[in-house]
Amino acid sequence: MSDTYATEQKTIKQEETRRTRTIWVSVIIGSLFALISGILFAQGADKFAVNIWGLSIATLLSLISFISAWMAWRGRATVAGALLLTSILLISLAIPVIAHGQGVAIGALVAILGMGITAATLPLKYSTRGNTLSLLVGALIIVLDQLLPDFGFYTEPIYTQVFAIVLSAIFIFIIARQFNEFTLRAKLALAFATITIIPLVILGIYNNYVTAQTLTQESHDRLTSLANSLAETFDSFYIQQTESIRTEARQTALIDYLSLAPQDRESSVEKSKAEITLSLFQRKDPIFIDSYAVLDATGKNLLDTSAEHIGGDESVRIYFTQVIKTGAPFASNVIFIGGKKSVYFSAPIKNPANQIIGVLRVEYRATILQSMARAVAPNDSDITVTLMDRISYLRLAYTGNRDELFKSYKSFNTLEVVAFQSEGRMPPGTPAEVLVGTNAKVVDGINHLDAVPFFDAYSDSLGVNTVNTGAKLKTQNWIALVRESYTSSAATIKTQTRNTILISLALAGMAILLALGGAQILASPLVALTKVAEQIASGDISARANIHTQDEIGALSHSFNRMTDELNATLDSLEGRVAERTVDLEAAQQQSEKRANELEAISEISKIVASEQKLETLLPLIARLVSERFGFYHTGIFLIEETKQFAVLQAANSEGGKRMLARGHKLELGHGIVGNVAQSGEHRIALDVGTDSVYFNNPDMPTTRSEMALPLKIRNQTIGALDVQSELASAFSESDVKNLSILADQISIALENTRLFEQTQQALSETQTLYRQNLQKDWATFIGEENLVGYRQTMKGGTKLKETIESDEIRRVTNSGASLYINADANVQEPYIVVPIKLRGQVIGVLNVKAPTQDRQWNADEINLVEAISERLSIALENARLIQESQRQVVKQQTIRDMTEKISSSINLKNVLQIAVEELGRVLPGSEVVLKLTSTDEASQQS
Repeated sequence: MSDTYATEQKTIKQEETRRTRTIWVSVIIGSLFALISGILFAQGADKFAVNIWGLSIATLLSLISFISAWMAWRGRATVAGALLLTSILLISLAIPVIAHGQGVAIGALVAILGMGITAATLPLKYSTRGNTLSLLVGALIIVLDQLLPDFGFYTEPIYTQVFAIVLSAIFIFIIARQFNEFTLRAKLALAFATITIIPLVILGIYNNYVTAQTLTQESHDRLTSLANSLAETFDSFYIQQTESIRTEARQTALIDYLSLAPQDRESSVEKSKAEITLSLFQRKDPIFIDSYAVLDATGKNLLDTSAEHIGGDESVRIYFTQVIKTGAPFASNVIFIGGKKSVYFSAPIKNPANQIIGVLRVEYRATILQSMARAVAPNDSDITVTLMDRISYLRLAYTGNRDELFKSYKSFNTLEVVAFQSEGRMPPGTPAEVLVGTNAKVVDGINHLDAVPFFDAYSDSLGVNTVNTGAKLKTQNWIALVRESYTSSAATIKTQTRNTILISLALAGMAILLALGGAQILASPLVALTKVAEQIASGDISARANIHTQDEIGALSHSFNRMTDELNATLDSLEGRVAERTVDLEAAQQQSEKRANELEAISEISKIVASEQKLETLLPLIARLVSERFGFYHTGIFLIEETKQFAVLQAANSEGGKRMLARGHKLELGHGIVGNVAQSGEHRIALDVGTDSVYFNNPDMPTTRSEMALPLKIRNQTIGALDVQSELASAFSESDVKNLSILADQISIALENTRLFEQTQQALSETQTLYRQNLQKDWATFIGEENLVGYRQTMKGGTKLKETIESDEIRRVTNSGASLYINADANVQEPYIVVPIKLRGQVIGVLNVKAPTQDRQWNADEINLVEAISERLSIALENARLIQESQRQVVKQQTIRDMTEKISSSINLKNVLQIAVEELGRVLPGSEVVLKLTSTDEASQQS
């Protein structure tokens, strides 16, 4: 009786505990679904698109949960638990429709929630059925989510995932606390489900992540390769056409035609040959070449395969002005002129004197760019390629919607559009016509392409979001843009994700339903596979899964191994390419450093030699600096003598070179390396191989193995040669010629500057000597005519000197031209200052100042003042002399003019003679004037 009572009490207690748990579980679930309803409503109101179905389902489940709590409170815990479980399982089947893409999280949430409700609310006899049903419904939700299409209901996966994690944690905690109350079968099922599902979920997520990353990287690599290929195609075209027109501009027929005088060109044979030549040029691509033209030096179109252009003025076009300015070939952007869209290539036509006498111009139709783009673009409707101008963001070539060709990605204002159109960078039309298809995200992505090589943007042509990348061209300020739809790039990832999920579900279902007894055996491969996944995730991509079976787990292991093999192969390939590029970069860096060092040495040498103005010092200095900076064991400088027959060695740094210098070494022009360079004006390199070895038989330079000679030129006139020699074989290359040619030009300039400086100094010295002689003569004459000796000034007044004052001090100052001042001391009782009065370095007088007191000590200010006065006095005296001389000349000219007028006013010979005698007597008072006429015979006898 007591045992029965105890059993009944125990049963009552268990039922009471289950009722309490049912109430709490129902209230918690109801509250959570109510919270979900509030979030969905607030979220939808914020985005003006409430998810009615999701809100309705969450509200309904919340209401059912609270009804179940009320029923459990009333003592009907089993019915309440069954109602709660059934309602959640059935209503959850609609989740794949209204929340597509969240099946994994919701399926796991439903399975855990169903097993939790079963464990907390249902009797033990129903636990197996409740757990099995929960797992099946959860798996079904995941499968339906993968197989059903997206019906377009708005959802936020992040909230579902958060709730799945929170609820899973709560019910796992509840299940863990109630684990000891489960039957052994339930424990095994639950344990196996936990052990099986968790690794599958981890592996699925990781595999999906790695696969997505790999496929995304492959997509990026493919797009990058396509962009680079497109950029290289256009670069190759521009480089090829530039070199082609450079070569074509050197055709003799064109040079001969332009070399004729303008009046001789019409109907000439040269014109016919030039026209034939242009016609042949155009035939190389008659589809895209619009015309070939020859322009004269003023930009006038003389010859053109398109007759309508002949006679036109193209002097303001950039393809003409740039060639005239730089003297080099030019390749233009796409230029819009009128209704035409063209690309121009031009090159200078030079006569034998290397003077530009005209320009060869070829006009390509801009459609050639579109043709090239389509040839490179893949035959894939999900990929478009674009050639875009980085300044105007204009589509120059586009495989998408043809209506967007030659339209800009960027929205410019009207002034900017007009400016671009005036430059020919945009086609004519209103901004609305030119800017159709603008895309701010594309513009922003291109502007930051260096920092972020891939960016997302919507494509009007493809009608979907796309992933974009680009490559910059080297020849033009363009970019090759490649776009691929996310639908295409994400399809493989989505398929792989679905396959991973379905395989995982299949494995879990088989493990739960068919292999309960073999849980440990089946779990072992999964644990091992999990470890491999963790090793790969931690960076050990050499890890491999051991395949023991041929089932799904073995297939999954094989997929992982294949994936890691592909990753290893990809990394090996990348490492190889990185190594190759590193070698190339190091070589380029070494070459750049060598060139930079040489240019720096050239700069230093140029600065040093520019400061030296004496030729006898400059030449040895150059030889020494060149050898020190460039490591040449011998450097020699030859200058061509006046007879133009020999190049004479003027400076050398080596011992052998100094011996040659001592004996006056010279080379005949046209003989030897230096002689050939001095005669031809072209550089020459001789190496210790082949026929060049004959040049190294110089006994003064026995160790020479390489030699290079560079011409020294001034205004295209060769004045000498720079000879450098090395003890290494093959020490010089053409790159050395470029650098040392700069040095040779600097040396030539320094030599010319030195020569000009010496000539200038000599001319200046001669001028100064002549000026001093004239100045002395003028002042001597002036002093003699004026009877001028000097002036004396004292405190009492000033008087004119009648006799020259002579003293040792005055003679010393006159002879030396330096000031002299004496202070009072025991030997000198009369202090004085004697300062020369100098005019342009010539002493014309002396300023002698004596102190008023005998104990006077002169200070620096007084001395400076006297010297300053002397300087001003010299200028004033010279000005006074020049003024007086000018006045005397004026009086003289006036007197001559007056006499001439009086003599000319009389027509009587006697009066003329009388007037002449009187005027001469008046001008020369006290003189006897006799005017005598002689006959021609007397004059002949006297002569």
